[in-house]
Amino acid sequence: MAERPMHLQVNYSFALNPRRESKGSQDEGDTRRVEAVVVALIPEYHQVKVRDGDGHLYALTRKTQGVDLASLHEGQRVVCTVTRKLPRVLKAAAVA
Repeated sequence: MAERPMHLQVNYSFALNPRRESKGSQDEGDTRRVEAVVVALIPEYHQVKVRDGDGHLYALTRKTQGVDLASLHEGQRVVCTVTRKLPRVLKAAAVA
């Protein structure tokens, strides 16, 4: 019995580059302002964890705009701009 050649169907409707392009400015309706407190510094991962008043935990990274991770300390208050869908911190600022 002869083998039939295998035909692969390729779907080109997805992006081949796993790094998505930034949309630039976010629509104001897609984000919210969150006041949070620094609860953990994780220098080996270049992250700072912050928790809001509702108990939600967020990560600040090197890519988070507006804040220098090295200047933060536990207990410090920060104000974050967070996306509503799939929450992610876009910007953060330390509160004096």
